[in-house]
Amino acid sequence: MTPSQFAATNILPLLARLVLCLAFLPQGWNNLMRDVEYTGPEARRLRELGVRGITDPDPAKSDVALGAVRGWASEPWQSPPEPSAAPATDAPQPAEPATNSAPSPGAAAPAAPATPTTVPSATPSAAAPARASAFAPLTQRGLYTLALLVDRASIPFPVELAWGAAAVQLVGGVCALLGMFTRVWGLLMSVMLAGLFVMTALPGLKSSGPFAMGADLSNLVFAQLGLFVLALGLFLIGPGAMSLDRAIFRRSRRSGAKPKQA
Repeated sequence: MTPSQFAATNILPLLARLVLCLAFLPQGWNNLMRDVEYTGPEARRLRELGVRGITDPDPAKSDVALGAVRGWASEPWQSPPEPSAAPATDAPQPAEPATNSAPSPGAAAPAAPATPTTVPSATPSAAAPARASAFAPLTQRGLYTLALLVDRASIPFPVELAWGAAAVQLVGGVCALLGMFTRVWGLLMSVMLAGLFVMTALPGLKSSGPFAMGADLSNLVFAQLGLFVLALGLFLIGPGAMSLDRAIFRRSRRSGAKPKQA
């Protein structure tokens, strides 16, 4: 084997797997493990999609699915009501001062002063906890940033797709580094990168043109295209010799080979 053949079959696939791992694994970890505070229209849209914040009231168990709560958007959102002041009670009237003059014979005894009575105020019933405003800050996993991106592209099931993309980033990054099921993860990564390119880089590229891109847009375009080429290359040519796939499947082929007849 020549040095160029050795580099093409061993070094280049290993470098591609390493780059994809460094690009996907930290992002997947942040999307699944790091909490982000969404505010304003983003928080409202997530609640409309059925996402419950970490600090929101606990829902029924039957409403929980994939970390999101369904059915919240069907109820009106309102701010918590202010506690109403209790009605003031009637102040007791002071008793009239007693006089020293004795009552004349035959006169009726003066009636005892009536004890002032207060009307008990009605105890306010415990109101059910009101939901927060739809624009209140919502704290949830970072992957819901992907859900908002998918939702703005008018793609159905944005929450489920965001969970799937975060799983591909985290698990696929580890498997790409080890060279395990590399073709499968290469295909999934290339599909996800193509979708991200269409939703993020392509609109800016269309508006500015390929010869008038700024530095930020240029870095985004070529970073996504470069990662797409690496992922597609792993899917087409495989993980290379330095991988678990090659070790496992080569061993299985040797064990399944028929012994040669003398």
